[in-house]
Amino acid sequence: MTTLGIYLRLSRESADSASLDTQRAAAHRWLEAHGYDPSDAVEYLDAGVSGTKPLEDRKAMSGLMADRPSVVVAWKLDRFARSVSEFLRLVAWAEAHGVALATADNSIDTTTPTGRMAAMVLSALAEWERNMIASRITDGHSTRRSQGRWSSGRPPFGYRIERRDGAAYLAIDDNQAATARDAVNALVNGSTVAATARMTGLSEPQWRRLLKSPTLRGQRTHKGELVCEADGIMPIQFAPPILAAAELMAVRERMLDLATGADRAPRRATPMCSDIAQCYRCKGRLNGGTSDKGVPLYRCKAGHVTIYAETLDRRVEKEFLAAFGTYAETVVRLDGGNDLSAELLEAKEQAERLAARMATAGPLMLGTLESLAQDLEDTYARLRDAHDPDVREVQVATGQTMAEAWEAYDASARSRLLSGMGLRVTLHPKQEADRLTVSWGPKPEGAAEDALKDIAWQEAS
Repeated sequence: MTTLGIYLRLSRESADSASLDTQRAAAHRWLEAHGYDPSDAVEYLDAGVSGTKPLEDRKAMSGLMADRPSVVVAWKLDRFARSVSEFLRLVAWAEAHGVALATADNSIDTTTPTGRMAAMVLSALAEWERNMIASRITDGHSTRRSQGRWSSGRPPFGYRIERRDGAAYLAIDDNQAATARDAVNALVNGSTVAATARMTGLSEPQWRRLLKSPTLRGQRTHKGELVCEADGIMPIQFAPPILAAAELMAVRERMLDLATGADRAPRRATPMCSDIAQCYRCKGRLNGGTSDKGVPLYRCKAGHVTIYAETLDRRVEKEFLAAFGTYAETVVRLDGGNDLSAELLEAKEQAERLAARMATAGPLMLGTLESLAQDLEDTYARLRDAHDPDVREVQVATGQTMAEAWEAYDASARSRLLSGMGLRVTLHPKQEADRLTVSWGPKPEGAAEDALKDIAWQEAS
């Protein structure tokens, strides 16, 4: 049976104040002072292991308990355990197997009744101190949240940390906020979550979580709940909003459309003119496919006509650039109106929280809550009176020509563009000199100028 044991434990490799060398040297001094030869001692090392971990879940401690040395020394009590329950289990095991526990700082020595009592008291104090520290940290975070201050960690995308009056607050990061607005505008105007995430430099899950949270409204959640004032109703404003409530609601509606397939973009593998080109005979849409040699094709589902995809796509691209390449790319922006739908929704959510509070409030608080309810009713009435959602769509030039934009678009974006411009391609049989008929916009009575007006392209200056 092993006579002497030295137990070493380190929670983190960088814990310099409790380094292995420090622990080992102190244990050797204790052994020498008590007439033992340190060279006879066996070391049991648990590196990267918390003192709160159960004894049997620590590899070295399990080995020590299996070997049952007659004397085990550690640097300090917290090397053995940081909870009363685990330390008491160790003491009980030691007593049952005749093992003496000691620390190099002489805080415990279980060979005597006094030493055993002191060990239990010190262990209880260590656990109490740890719980008090955890409680202070939790209370501190709660206080900072209630004051609209930033607790800790990196600021969310779109914001930066600003120190005022000795405390940390969130302020808008102009560059990141502009990027977020551009990405949101692109998403609402037909892009996808994945594509707009790349614009921000965030991963898709990070960008998705940000859009689903109230962060860009300058608000926060804690444990899944919106952080509110002491009344539990009004949200705490941690920072100026980057997006208006209506903008954030439009983003979430767009994300819902994408998730449910209501506005799903064509798959990358889908040919550019799929669902746009049709058969001359049956008027059915041409689907994508491949030849026996794997060459991409467009083919009529009924088998009337077939053409190489590259041939049709190049013809459409050539005619598009010839007709519209010099025109300016534009995006749709909403102008006019006063859409307060999101603000009305937020007021309803506040009313729901207020109703929940009133359902459990006593007589002392009921009067205050009723006053808040009246204020909320007045606010909702003002919003409803000012709500005028009628808006007009305005085409805003992006600064590049359609030819330049075409080069930057992928196949799915080109397909959406062509579809939005009313492209119609008809495929004729092989006997025809020109198998392809390409038209844009409404065919009958629609002159070129009318078609361009309908799709709202403006000629580049």
